[in-house]
Parts: sequence; C-alpha cells; structure tokens
Amino acid sequence: MQGDRDVIFHNIDYENWDRKEIFDAYDGFSYGMNVELDMTELYAYMKRTARKFYPLICWTITCTVNKEPDYRIVMRNGELGWFDHLNTSYTLRRAAKPHLFTHMVTEYDTDIDVYYDRFLSDKAMAEAEDRLYYFAEMRQDSVDVSVTPDTSFTALSMSAPDGFYKKDPKNVRYTPFTTVGRFFERDGRTILPVSTNFHHAVNDGYHAEKFFRLLQQTLDCFAQL
Repeated sequence: MQGDRDVIFHNIDYENWDRKEIFDAYDGFSYGMNVELDMTELYAYMKRTARKFYPLICWTITCTVNKEPDYRIVMRNGELGWFDHLNTSYTLRRAAKPHLFTHMVTEYDTDIDVYYDRFLSDKAMAEAEDRLYYFAEMRQDSVDVSVTPDTSFTALSMSAPDGFYKKDPKNVRYTPFTTVGRFFERDGRTILPVSTNFHHAVNDGYHAEKFFRLLQQTLDCFAQL
C-alpha cells in the first residue's frame, strides 16, 4: 500500500538544478491546457464492473501524476523538492448544502480495488461535513482533481493569484490541478474533456503534452483490468 504515512520528500539541489534559471524567471506564472481524451476503455470497465466514474478518474489522474516527479514538486519548509508519490485531493458537494463544496484527500494505492473502496468511504465522511476542508487545511502530499459532472466543455479558464498557492511562502504546491467534464460519445468512442492548470516554474509545454500522453495511456490501461 502507498499512503501518506509512506510519502518521502526528496530535496532538489537548487543551486545545481538544471531548471533553476527557468524556475526563477517563471515562479508565480501558471497556464491551462484543455484537451479531449479517449476514455472508451475506462467506460467499458465502468459498465463491466458497475463502478462509478469519479473514484476511477481520480485514481487515473493520480496514477498519471505519480509516473513523473516533475508533477510532484513542492516547496516544503523553504526547501524545494518532490514527493515520491501523491495522494488525491478532490472536491465534493456537501450532502446538506449541495450548492457548497468540500475537499477530501484519499490516500493513493497502486491497487485500484483498494483505492476504490477507500475513496467511497472517504467520500461519505466528507459529504457529511460542513466545512471547506475535511482536513484542517490543504495537504501538500496531494494532487487536485475536480469534476463538472453535468457539463462538457471545450475550454475552461481558472485564474488563481500567486498568493493562493503561496499563503505560506515556505510551503508551496507546484502540482497540476485537473478538472474533467461530462463525457460523451463521438463516432463510437467515449470522449472526456480535460482541463489542467500547470505551474510554469516547473512545467513547460513539454511537460503538459507529456502529462496528457501519460493520462491517455493510463485511461487505455483499463482494457487490461
């Protein structure tokens, strides 16, 4: 099992980091990219197993992020580095006030069956609460996922001031933020709109393109599950 108790932080040798010049120039800048991915294999898996979309897409995105340390970079107590893996931070509607949302974190596991059951348990606990974060605050050891289950989109713009990520300048997350829309059928394939916000200090266009390639590969892996 991989959970937050096992998360290991690896320091970056900042002065000798080959990305230092870019990081210094673009720290504080973010950008978004919107794509359509083919989730036909995931949808077939959902029908085959009668499992729900949200836990599965959260696992898929977290699994993708955990394939590359470039998507797991944070500033921790003033030290730049990366976690050996991340857990999933995701939004949910509050049961008593569905016009408001809350956040929950589910510990990642490479075993999708373990993760799925854990997610459903965590989801039920968080939906019953009436606060922004089920935990006291945002957790650094997590990657953000959200969903617009009733709306497909061709573009999504998210503007966040630098201070949102730097409320504490010694503890900053530079991890991607992914939102997925309502999936739909086109030419016999199931299409998923995906929008991801990247921090330019650590992720350039090269990393964004690679992220979506890896995400597509992870979606395709459901054919083997």
